[in-house]
Amino acid sequence: FTAEFNKDQRYRILDALRFRGIDARYATVTTAHSRTCKWLLQRPEYRDWLDVNKFSGHHGLLWIKGKPGSGKSTILKFAVQSVRKNMKKAVVIFFFFNARGEDLEKSTVGMYRSLLSQLLRELPDLQEVLDRFTLAQDADTFDSQIDRLPLQSLFAAAIQRLGKRQLICFIDALDESDEDQIRHLVVFLEELGRPTTSFPTNFRVCLSSRHYPHISINCGIEMILEGQEGHVQDIANFLGSELKAGKGSQFEAIKEEILNRASGVFLWVVLVVHILNKEYDHGRVHALRRRLREIPDGLDKLFEDILTRYNARSEELILCLQWILHAKRPLKREELYYAILSGTDEEALAPWDFEIVTSQDMDKFILSCSKGLAETTKSKSQTVQFIHESVRDFLLGKNGINKLRSELDGGRSHERLRQCCYTYINIDLSKDLPRHMELPKANTSEAKDLRTRISAKFPFLA
Repeated sequence: FTAEFNKDQRYRILDALRFRGIDARYATVTTAHSRTCKWLLQRPEYRDWLDVNKFSGHHGLLWIKGKPGSGKSTILKFAVQSVRKNMKKAVVIFFFFNARGEDLEKSTVGMYRSLLSQLLRELPDLQEVLDRFTLAQDADTFDSQIDRLPLQSLFAAAIQRLGKRQLICFIDALDESDEDQIRHLVVFLEELGRPTTSFPTNFRVCLSSRHYPHISINCGIEMILEGQEGHVQDIANFLGSELKAGKGSQFEAIKEEILNRASGVFLWVVLVVHILNKEYDHGRVHALRRRLREIPDGLDKLFEDILTRYNARSEELILCLQWILHAKRPLKREELYYAILSGTDEEALAPWDFEIVTSQDMDKFILSCSKGLAETTKSKSQTVQFIHESVRDFLLGKNGINKLRSELDGGRSHERLRQCCYTYINIDLSKDLPRHMELPKANTSEAKDLRTRISAKFPFLA
């Protein structure tokens, strides 16, 4: 009975550890271009980190730092895939913080839940660490109980039981979580890395973050992305395969200018290539050099240029940005689609007909409204977020949204969003409600089915 009870408890806790968006950021990060990132595998810092004979010099900690938009997340995703491919016996777990996601996606609580979920499923014998906890049977309070568990202690207990097995952990975008939480995390990881009789020396952690906030470490390897010859070559390789700029001397001159101006920021290069490729596809080969000269250096100036140039549908643009910035949770594509229409085109509000307006149509609409600065995530929940945290930094932290229109502060934006909600909830639902019968009580299965049917036709009500 006790063994069966423990087994059931373990399964319940394992299920509870998972949450919506648990791998959303990792799934959405661009997979490395076929000719990029391979240089990392040959870097002395990376090789030393994996070398068991050099563990005492770094205690299993590698920290990759770089500017916003320099490609840190793509490099870390490449490293995850590379270790899984080339180190078959190693257990690989990861977490990519996501400041644009829901609370658990940007907190260390969510990180511990994700890492534990992966580790305990990969090595089932470690699940015995869960036996010390007793959870109430009430499923409604299950998630809140998990939040209060000493997840850090659970993780440490699992590490102690690794034995000779090798565990490699990747944690991306530390700067997208709360600074105090990250400081506690770094101290904890340093403690785990100290070689003792309790903790094995086959636990490795690779972190990535921006340069700020600066957090000192006592022992570990630090690698700065800017100035790495391989990283510069990655940008050149990307330009060589993706840039459309004709042939010969013009192509080489444009490529060279982009390289010189990029300052190691891969996102700036990607956006510039997109702009120039549009010009090329419109037959404006002769104007490419001039258009490149018009593009400003640096991400912030480029974001401003993208958002303020040729602004024929400014209302859709502003409302799209306001919803992504100020919604209480990330919106699904269909929610955002009707949220924008509620404030810009009331006549288009109608029950969603999947045959007339497809999910692909909505994605194109959102891409157009955001001028390419927002995307639908590739995770199961498929919410809409900015293509990079630096977009949000520009709009809010650097007041970039007021470049579009003055006085777009949080209060006024929330009032605008309230008006959109009021417009949408006043849609006539009578044709979609059951006729000649009482509406079911809210806590019944009939009411749940009715809400599901209504939400499918009116997604923004969900």
